[in-house]
Amino acid sequence: MLNPHRLSLRSVDRLAWGGGDDELLALLSDGQFSARLVGLRALLEQISDRSFPLGVDDAWDLLVVAQRKSPELVREVLLLPQVGVWLADLLRRLHGTMESAEPLWVGVGYLRCVAAAAAHRCGIDFSLAVPVSRGLISLPSLGIATLPGVRPWDVARADNLAGRLALSCGGRTVGVPEDENWSPVRRIGKGAFTPLLDDVEPHRDFRAQVEPHRLTDSEVARWDGGLSEAWALLGTEHAKALSALVSTIVPVSPVNARPYSGSSADAHGAVLMSEPPDSAAFAEALAHEVQHTKLAALATMEPLCAVGGAARCYAPWRDDPRPVSGFYQGVFAFLGVVDFWRERREADPSDRADFEFAYWCGQTTHAARFLRECRELTPLGRRFATVMAARLASWSRIRVRAPARHEARLAALDHRAVWRARHLRPDPAAIRRLADAWLEGKPRDELPQSVLEPRPASPPARTELRRLWLQAPAEFADRAVTVSGATAADLLHVTGDQAGAARLYAADVVARPDDVPAWIGLGLADPAARALLTAPEVVVAVYAEVLRRTGVVPDPRAVAAWAGE
Repeated sequence: MLNPHRLSLRSVDRLAWGGGDDELLALLSDGQFSARLVGLRALLEQISDRSFPLGVDDAWDLLVVAQRKSPELVREVLLLPQVGVWLADLLRRLHGTMESAEPLWVGVGYLRCVAAAAAHRCGIDFSLAVPVSRGLISLPSLGIATLPGVRPWDVARADNLAGRLALSCGGRTVGVPEDENWSPVRRIGKGAFTPLLDDVEPHRDFRAQVEPHRLTDSEVARWDGGLSEAWALLGTEHAKALSALVSTIVPVSPVNARPYSGSSADAHGAVLMSEPPDSAAFAEALAHEVQHTKLAALATMEPLCAVGGAARCYAPWRDDPRPVSGFYQGVFAFLGVVDFWRERREADPSDRADFEFAYWCGQTTHAARFLRECRELTPLGRRFATVMAARLASWSRIRVRAPARHEARLAALDHRAVWRARHLRPDPAAIRRLADAWLEGKPRDELPQSVLEPRPASPPARTELRRLWLQAPAEFADRAVTVSGATAADLLHVTGDQAGAARLYAADVVARPDDVPAWIGLGLADPAARALLTAPEVVVAVYAEVLRRTGVVPDPRAVAAWAGE
């Protein structure tokens, strides 16, 4: 009988507190390896009674031989995030929940590529048929061969003799690693953390299969230098977890002109990242994503909450509502971000570190308190959330300098109010009654409750402007023009001209009544319009109702002041 992987409550508490010793990290990795083996077993069972141009029996036999010679190397290959993405997607296809343009036999045959990569790394001689997918032969962790002139879907041969690997198809042969048609996966970093920098493998991006996007040597050098600088900023806990759990960095493009990082339970060990703007941002992204990796590994062994459900949670790091399972992941990830900035401000005090620590500590503490009360949590999940909340509460008592504390508070109010205005809808009948009162010159009634009606959203530009203002006030004007969505009113607000900002925000609202960031900016700049920070959806709805009825543009500052009485 097999023994399940289990964590002691002491280890769970240690993880929730933000750390983890070598034994705990090894157990998380063991759990992921077991899950990967279970997935492979499920694949073999799914295809056992089906016939494909490329079967998997000889590939499995080769994996067994390699495992007997070097179990650690085979484990390393099978734990590759690229292998996890391929396996998860293929099982979805076999269950009918996912479609792909790639023939199913090619997807199944990729197990041969996995076996060939493992056997080559173990120094085993072999000859094995492997699939060509979209004109490429991919060997995970090694690289890809491009075979000009071959069909998009074809069968090739991989021959490994005395450590020399050759890939052949249609009369063409690519020798590994010297051939010009071979693109190796490169490594970056040094010392304890030397991840793959995968820019070619088709399964490297868990969001979708992608074409190779080869980085130039200078780009690789930038990634390598950036990682070295970021590594020097990370504390012991984050560095230890990255070394134990992350094997691959995947360069990707920014999303909506914003830096991006991401990870997935299917792609255990991978961090997707756009090139960070500086070493601190690089280190923060790594600290963030390794937290996701740890929690996903724990959840594989010990469920913390129900998966799925309605998206209803306000997550201060997102512009859309989140289901509890995603919200849980975010709280733990930003626990790591808070810890990173806590250590940075101790090692190198600065307004930037103070702001990031104060902002994320406040936002994440708020989220953790809400998480503890969610009914979807398991008993262990509630215990884990309680420990996280206690850790954040202890950090909340740390004092930061006044300018950063002030800007962090405004940024938090800004984000929450924008989220409310976009995703909450007050009762229409109550809004009609409030509009009646406004038009009749009467005091307002009690403000109504609102319900969640999510809509597409993007973040306000002001938070990024605050960062720039704190970092380099003298360079603010030049750097602010690079912030997408920033307005003239935003610039006045962030630099301290609240009266001028309020006038411009009011004018922006009159010109564009659905401009949510302008409405919230007015609430931030005008003390009389503070109702826009607590019930913005009500103020905006009353304004729209009055405008609809009368055709006359009301004064937005007056409506907000009236609502706040």
